[in-house]
Amino acid sequence: MMKAIFLALLLCTAWAQTPDNPGSGLIPGLPPGPAPVAEEIEPRTWEISSRLRCPVCQGLSVAASTSEAAVMFQRRIRELVTMGYSDEQIYDYFEDGYGEWILLEPRVEGLNWLLWLAPGLGLGLGLAYASSVVATWRREPDDVPLPSDVGLVAKDRYEERLLAELEE
Repeated sequence: MMKAIFLALLLCTAWAQTPDNPGSGLIPGLPPGPAPVAEEIEPRTWEISSRLRCPVCQGLSVAASTSEAAVMFQRRIRELVTMGYSDEQIYDYFEDGYGEWILLEPRVEGLNWLLWLAPGLGLGLGLAYASSVVATWRREPDDVPLPSDVGLVAKDRYEERLLAELEE
């Protein structure tokens, strides 16, 4: 009895994976391309899953996470790669479902340019400020006159004694 139930489930699963079945796990509206070579599936799956954020861990990629959600994501990615979808189609599929947040590296378009330019701009402004401070230091005179030399105060006896010792 158990073998019959298991066999029926196996056949249903195999039927559900055929491309002619609308509920076969295909991405709606996108035709899959040719199936990749078997050696290409795992590296592409790892590459794609390393660029998607784990919805549970949030700081890790799907490839680095061991959460149940990440494992399900990896299975789905492997399934889509095996069906022949391109990397861009798979990224779009996850982005449509979870928003741009799911991508570890945001796309370089629209306001996201600020995310990509801000570190370089901040570094440039910091270097400009540091160079202006150094230039100001270099313009300051090395010899600072004593107040008595410019006539602001009269020389006191300690200053006269110090100057006399320096001359000797």
